[in-house]
Amino acid sequence: MGGDAFFVASKLGWALLRPDTLILVSLGFGLLLLWRGRFGAGRAVLGLVLIALLVLSLTPLAPRAMARLEAAYPVPAIEGHPVAGIVVLGGGEEPGISVSHGEPTVNEAGDRFLAALALARRFPEAPVLFTGGSGRIRPAAIPEANVAAALLLRAGLDPSRLILEDASRSTAENARRAAELAPDRPGDWVLVTSAFHMRRAVATFCAAGWRDILPYPVDFRTAPGFRATPGLPENIGLLTLTLHETLGLAVYRASGLAADPLPEGCLAG
Repeated sequence: MGGDAFFVASKLGWALLRPDTLILVSLGFGLLLLWRGRFGAGRAVLGLVLIALLVLSLTPLAPRAMARLEAAYPVPAIEGHPVAGIVVLGGGEEPGISVSHGEPTVNEAGDRFLAALALARRFPEAPVLFTGGSGRIRPAAIPEANVAAALLLRAGLDPSRLILEDASRSTAENARRAAELAPDRPGDWVLVTSAFHMRRAVATFCAAGWRDILPYPVDFRTAPGFRATPGLPENIGLLTLTLHETLGLAVYRASGLAADPLPEGCLAG
């Protein structure tokens, strides 16, 4: 399957498999059964939907699943590492809102920029490579990289240190296109992305030929020893992210876009 076809198929497939989509489809199916007079089957379907919603809302299922995903790579002790550069993955920006209001705007994953700036100050010789175009079938008004550049430069990053990749649409394209732009410098490349995304990102970058990667997870959504609190929207959000990453990694591995197991030398020593 070609790159464009794979991208579109993955987006459409995920749109159908999202938990909120499945819940709405199940509700609609149950109501349809009732409307057609199949009261027993309709009540059974709606009852299962209600049970699923109660489980999601009142149990720690979603937070625990997210916590396991986030635990794949802890925040490293970065002191002493010879840092060659910093790679920041897109996804923390809101291009459409940024264009509408004329201000660079971030979302929940905006921690990626805070970490990038902090790392850039700690390693003043390291280039900062941002990779992100648009992860939508219909491209956003501007690439993610444009928003990132506005944020990073406004925060004081030296323009000569910033490398922008603005055409990638997925993690696989992030890894491949960033590799084409990364300067050949000795040392480790610090990979910055959300903790829930790090496992797939590392496997994908390794498959794309990157070496000496130092995973630097940010944007944690859970904490050790957390207490599950009732909240349906929050838990559906956590489950959606967890399922997206789990299915995404499985598809990437099956298609050869993610390494399994990780090759020797991929991770920094």
